[in-house]
Amino acid sequence: MSKFFSETSRAQQSHPVPTNTNVDIHQAVSSLKQNLDGTSPAATAAEPAPVVKQFLSNTLASQVAAGRLEKSRAIRLPRQAEKSFLVTQYNAQMQAAVEAYRTLRTRLVKQQTKSGARSLVVSSAGPEEGKTLTTFNLALCYANIQNWPVLAVDADLRKGGLSRLFGDPESPGLAAILEGMSDPQSAVLRTDVPGLSILPAGETKISPPELFAGARWKEFIGWASETFRLVIVDSPPALNMADWELILASCESALLIVRNRKTSREALANMLAQVDAKKVAGVVFNAAEGANHKYYSYTNKP
Repeated sequence: MSKFFSETSRAQQSHPVPTNTNVDIHQAVSSLKQNLDGTSPAATAAEPAPVVKQFLSNTLASQVAAGRLEKSRAIRLPRQAEKSFLVTQYNAQMQAAVEAYRTLRTRLVKQQTKSGARSLVVSSAGPEEGKTLTTFNLALCYANIQNWPVLAVDADLRKGGLSRLFGDPESPGLAAILEGMSDPQSAVLRTDVPGLSILPAGETKISPPELFAGARWKEFIGWASETFRLVIVDSPPALNMADWELILASCESALLIVRNRKTSREALANMLAQVDAKKVAGVVFNAAEGANHKYYSYTNKP
């Protein structure tokens, strides 16, 4: 502990993290990158250990999010959603699911640390396979990591299932951003779960593929990836929906949900055929049957 404290203290002296949230985001990111890459004069004095580099990076990410969302509205998430980790009463099956999600989060964190990916799309071949609940609970798990601000986005403009888990809060939503009727700071909502922000789907009369085909979706993902340590996007099902490929095109990775006794091998193969293999972060086998757990298992190779 003393060694880590000493390394952290030296790193903060040589590579200070700005304490004022009203900083130039690009300048702060560029400065930190130079320090961590060892290209700045200060970096030659004392090279921080990898754990300290991660600490500084996460701290900066938390401060960037706090600064950009300073005027965003805060809401309280509902606690009655079935199988949500916000439910206060746990049973044995729920606890098994919690541990499975934590394992999934840990493996994804390892991947993201290596790849630097800041956006993750969650989808399944068809409806009712668990992608929305996975998005919600995975976002909650990520929010438990200190200084790891996460944004959960409902990009299923047709169904809005994630928005219902949010409690259907009043917000312009993603649709208004894509239509050019709102800026992200006005649509994104901070929650009573520290580190977790949400973006409901919102309402639109425009065809979703037309909205996602425009430049604003890519611009929004760019803004969100700079603001948050991770952006988790709940998308429509992958098959027979033009939205899916348009959403994925601007994101860096994809997590695919397969439900036991529901998703066919053919459907999974067709879904994988639509994804660049380099973007596949893993496959979640939902509702797995086993002696110790009945909810989720995970593999990072399809």
